[in-house]
Amino acid sequence: MMVENKLFLEELKVFVEKGLTLNEYDIEYLQGKFDKSLDLINQLYQLLVEQHHMLPIVSDIEADVYCSMIGYEIEHGRTFYGASLAVAERFQIPQTYVKYKIKDYNQPRVAHIA
Repeated sequence: MMVENKLFLEELKVFVEKGLTLNEYDIEYLQGKFDKSLDLINQLYQLLVEQHHMLPIVSDIEADVYCSMIGYEIEHGRTFYGASLAVAERFQIPQTYVKYKIKDYNQPRVAHIA
């Protein structure tokens, strides 16, 4: 599942980098191929669009997305534990994997959250 999540995020990243909008066919394709909900696809697409200027230099799309989603959850009242758990549940992966991915990635951005 973790490799599949990375492939899913990489595919969404390509859409954004090429300036493509997601149409109904694209969304159905992503849902079928990666078994992701419409809500998650839309949320992640919007997140990547907002960060499109940073995408060319993002070294780990998974960690970047997890950091951003955790930050969003914390801004909306969750603790770091609750936020990392919510992100893990959205991606159907262990919470420890989310924590591992963000541990050394973009430390200053996560440090103010924790």
